[in-house]
Amino acid sequence: MTQQAPFPCDPQLWQRFLTACHSRDETPGAVLRDLVRLEVQRMERRTARSDEVIDEQLLGRLRLLVAEALLASNSWGQMQAALRARGLEYVPAGGGLNLIDPETREVLCKGSQVGPGYSELIRRFGTGFPGHPRPGLAAMALARASAAEHGRRA
Repeated sequence: MTQQAPFPCDPQLWQRFLTACHSRDETPGAVLRDLVRLEVQRMERRTARSDEVIDEQLLGRLRLLVAEALLASNSWGQMQAALRARGLEYVPAGGGLNLIDPETREVLCKGSQVGPGYSELIRRFGTGFPGHPRPGLAAMALARASAAEHGRRA
């Protein structure tokens, strides 16, 4: 079953490939067509992801706006009001928060991309985000903060 590859390829590697194809009862051409299809799909997904990457200038502006809102806030209500005054809003998303445009409801980024993560905000405000679908996250974050505080006192 010794056969030369139809393109430049290490001969031993090509023979191992042929053996693998034969053991699966597939032709090398069929396997190569599948590999080409998979590679094209992978590249298309990678391109789509890179198109979704947020402009660093936008992230920089959002970081400043969130930082300003944090300085003026001691509660979730104050934080939301301060964000809304800047044309932004937090909404629950999975295990955290997204930052959105309240008029269009467009997701601008994950909250943690431009400010403290959800757990850090829970500790800061002493409670979870109102209406968050995963209230257990707040309980865990507060329990960890309490345990860390007790550990420092001991």
